[in-house]
Amino acid sequence: MNGDPLWTKTGSWTMGLDPLGLQATSIRIYQSLVPNITNITNRLRYYAYFPWLVSLYEKLHHSDDPAKFANFMRRGEALYALATLVDDQQGSDGLGGSNWASQHRSEAAVNGIDFRPYTDDRTSPQTYLQASRGNYGVAYAPTLVEMEWLTRSSVPVTNGRGETVASAFAHSIGQVADNIEAVLLAGTATAKQLQDIGAAIHPAKIPSGSQEQSVLREFLIGTHDTTKDALSRRSTIWLVLDLIRKGVAPGDIDALRKAFYARRLPNDDVYNQSAETLDRWRAYQANEFGQVALAGALNALTGLQREDHPSGIEPKDLIGKVIASSLPASNQSWSQWASSLATDSEADELRLIEPILQDLGNGVRPAEETMLCAFKLLAVLWARWAKGDEAVRPIIARMAGPDGRSLDGVLRTLDLAQSLTAGEALAAVMLKHVVIDHQIIAGRKLSTAGTFTYHFLVEDGLLSEGLLGEYGYTTPRLFNLTRVLRDAGYLSDDGVTSDGEAFLEQHQPL
Repeated sequence: MNGDPLWTKTGSWTMGLDPLGLQATSIRIYQSLVPNITNITNRLRYYAYFPWLVSLYEKLHHSDDPAKFANFMRRGEALYALATLVDDQQGSDGLGGSNWASQHRSEAAVNGIDFRPYTDDRTSPQTYLQASRGNYGVAYAPTLVEMEWLTRSSVPVTNGRGETVASAFAHSIGQVADNIEAVLLAGTATAKQLQDIGAAIHPAKIPSGSQEQSVLREFLIGTHDTTKDALSRRSTIWLVLDLIRKGVAPGDIDALRKAFYARRLPNDDVYNQSAETLDRWRAYQANEFGQVALAGALNALTGLQREDHPSGIEPKDLIGKVIASSLPASNQSWSQWASSLATDSEADELRLIEPILQDLGNGVRPAEETMLCAFKLLAVLWARWAKGDEAVRPIIARMAGPDGRSLDGVLRTLDLAQSLTAGEALAAVMLKHVVIDHQIIAGRKLSTAGTFTYHFLVEDGLLSEGLLGEYGYTTPRLFNLTRVLRDAGYLSDDGVTSDGEAFLEQHQPL
């Protein structure tokens, strides 16, 4: 056996993004905390540019042909990326089509460019992006429609605040709008047009004090918006800015995770802040610890099966071998073992998770010492949140969804097993939340979507065909949030700006 899966089932095989179903709860929590800014909506000014571009299409074409609209948006998006890079490469990250634009920047800055070979046929090997409506269609259109800035149509029009922000963008760029219109109609641009357009539309150059900046800031912080989404986003922004002014480096997501969960600053001072939003971020990180620990268990099971039992092994026997190789022999109950761990110097979730993340990121079978860290991590989490203190478990349970797959579900299994030995309690968790849950999730994906995501098979009572995967933390939108806060003028290279400080003084997290 060469180690490759022998599956011959109908349907395409994929690793699957969430083989144990636990990441979905993390995603639900962070989506509720940073609504309308996603991991692929990278720059704030696109929230103004795209509504303006939609309104320009309506002005120029009066056509409801989806293909014509898509082509227009693709040209507009390619122009935005290339003109931005021609003007100034500083602060130009996060643009749709940036790889393509980087390849053509030097030539276009001297001789201009014909966009049509790169935009008008998305199936061409030269295309700037293969998505039919570019990054606009993949990343921004769903959010703009959800916010009702654009109508829900294959050829949308601006609506409500979308009209306001489009008008504000037009006011910011002034006569450059005529240049953009000419380029999009002709499909070509001179070097001077690219330079002039880039200087006006650059995502890092929203005019300070402009109506455009004001509208985009109001979207971000929602000063007069009392909806749940606005309150959550504003509170998260407050916490991020406050932590940055207290020493967290902008974009340092690990430091934010530490502050949210352990309430510790980079200098190890206590972060003395309380808010329901902060509790929800702590619940998010707690669930992250749980899903990473169980992903380690998944790779431990499949790795051992591949290496030592290529013909298959009973799941309970395999689980027993993984536990016996990592957990010191003891007759202590789960409750006794977990409680003793929680009071010693190793009761540090952030330290325990480091070797697990390292092995998972490399897609290797976790070392025995790594699995001991995973087991200790579960024990510390159970001991710390056993009574639902700080509302962590209730928050997770509320966000777990109909399947209930979350850290809270894992800890409930441990609640029931607390009088068993530590090894027996861990075996119960691995059987229920790794072996059985993965079979249910993969089976559902196969039946509903035709995708084969099994990381192992259980047939005739034997677990076989194990496959290692690469796993890690989910991505909680915080990097993009710090980037759009820069675009809005609340952050700079020096930290929180005077406008950011004013926001912090005027608001408090909820």
